[in-house]
Amino acid sequence: MAEQAVPSLALLVQSRPYENRAARANIDLALAAAAMDFRLHVYFMGAAILQLASDRDCESAMLPPGYRAWAAVPEMAETVVYGEQAWLDYCRQMKTALVLPATGLCGREMKNDWRRHDRAMVI
Repeated sequence: MAEQAVPSLALLVQSRPYENRAARANIDLALAAAAMDFRLHVYFMGAAILQLASDRDCESAMLPPGYRAWAAVPEMAETVVYGEQAWLDYCRQMKTALVLPATGLCGREMKNDWRRHDRAMVI
């Protein structure tokens, strides 16, 4: 039997952290996709990269302590994380540590990159 290629999924994360519970749903979706053996490529658009900030207070947003579960996703599936370069520069300038390393891309590079995956989902 021929070996099947592992499908890839581009997750385009747009929701800002700590504004509502959508950020928690983003993590749940990524973990579910990882459990289904997708190769994940997660694109954090704009301020959404702050979902990866390791020093934010989860309780103020009424999120459970597991909010930093983004760090667990690469343990479950092959995962590559991208962020807009300007926002990664901002995080660096503000000394905001991220729970996962992210590759910086401009918006056009992200758009070109996520098109190469088997599936894409905006969250």
